[in-house]
Formats: sequence, structure tokens, C-alpha cells
Amino acid sequence: MDFLPQLFAAFMLSLAGGLHCVGMCGGFIGALQMNRPREVPAAHLAAGYHLGRLLSYAAAGALVGAIGGALYAADVLPVQIVLLVIGSAMLVAIAAAMFGAGRWLKRIEPIGAGVWRLVGPWARRVYPPRSGRQSFVAGLAWGWIPCGLVYAALPLALVAGGPVQGALVMLAFGLGTLPNLLPVDLVAARPAFTRGGAAGGGLRAWLRPLAGALMLVFALSGLAHAARVAGAEHPAIEAFASICHTPPAR
Repeated sequence: MDFLPQLFAAFMLSLAGGLHCVGMCGGFIGALQMNRPREVPAAHLAAGYHLGRLLSYAAAGALVGAIGGALYAADVLPVQIVLLVIGSAMLVAIAAAMFGAGRWLKRIEPIGAGVWRLVGPWARRVYPPRSGRQSFVAGLAWGWIPCGLVYAALPLALVAGGPVQGALVMLAFGLGTLPNLLPVDLVAARPAFTRGGAAGGGLRAWLRPLAGALMLVFALSGLAHAARVAGAEHPAIEAFASICHTPPAR
């Protein structure tokens, strides 16, 4: 599975970016839950909007992955090399974010403002959601809200290899947001519940640099694979490229 580094990076990006997720979407979750009709269980509402959100991420990943897969399949060597370098550079950038240099994530959020102008009016038709079905539709719209973490993950889907791989990469990203957002659901649905959220801080203290180190290894492997595709031959290049990429057919 050559796109395993992209899967891992997308999942860890959202998992370790918990503060960003909570800050970006915590208010949205609170508004949805506090406006929930009494006859609609909080869990049903949460399941609806989280499922819709993850499906939107997967759809965006499939679209971007299809574009990247088509470009790579064109068998134009410079294009293939550029895609490989883009993927590796994105892994380096995410690794830097894991080590604390993540301000660039906020700077790319305005990129999706145009998309939200298209989706926003549709989202307001089901806000606040009055049923599980409306919650699902609200979640579909939520997945297109401009978010730096999402835009950081999409290049990973671009170089995953195709629409299915791209969808899986963005699905992994979505799953990585759940450990951070589900506690917010719990707090919003049960206002008396005021503790929680601090647990896992110690875990993240060592998880972030470990994930960053692994991503740097993946990035080196990707760059070595790009060099191999370009025709470079050296035992070190072959060794690094083989960490995450199968050797080309001879």
C-alpha cells in the first residue's frame, strides 16, 4: 500500500491538531446541540453531522485523488516527479507542524472562502437541524467550511494514487478529528459535564514529536522515490525509497 504514509499523515495531522479542531468546530457543535429538539437524541444528532462531515471529506479526497491519479497515469515523467515531490514536501510541512511550527495552517484557510459561499446558503436551510436527516445534511455542508487542516490534508490525497486512495486518505483525516470533537459533543449535550478534555495531554506530548519523526522518514522515502523515478541510482536512494514504495517493475 504505497499511500500508507499519506493515510498516517492525514490521521495524525487531525489527531494532533486537536486544539485547532476544537477551536474551529467546537462552537459549531455547541450551537447544533443546544438547538437540538428534545425528541431527538444527542447521539443521533452527532452521528448525523459527523457522518456527513466525513463523507464530504472523502468526496473532496476522491475528487483531488482522481486529478492526481490522472496526472500520474499520463506517464509524463516530469509530472510524476513533481507530484512525488509535492507529497513529500507536504509531509515535511506536517512534520514541522507536529514540532510546533504550524502557523502556516491558519494562513491557508481563506483559500476555501469561495467554496463556502456556494455551500453556505444550502447549509442555512437545515440550520438548526431538527432531525437526524437534517443533521446529516448539515454535516455534509460542514465538511466544506474553510479549514487549514483540511487544506493541509488534501495534497496528501492528491498524491495518494487515485480517487479511492484519495477518499481513504481524507476519511482517515476525518477519523482523526473524532477523538478531539466527540468530547465536545458530550459537553454540549450534557452542560453539567464540565470535566474532561485535559486527559490525553500527556499522551500528545510525546505523540506529536513521534509522529513528526515518522513523517520525516516518510518524506525522505518519498523524495528518494522521486529521485529513483527520475533515474538516479544509488544504494542509499534505493534503501530510503523502499521504506514506503515498492521498486518499479523491470
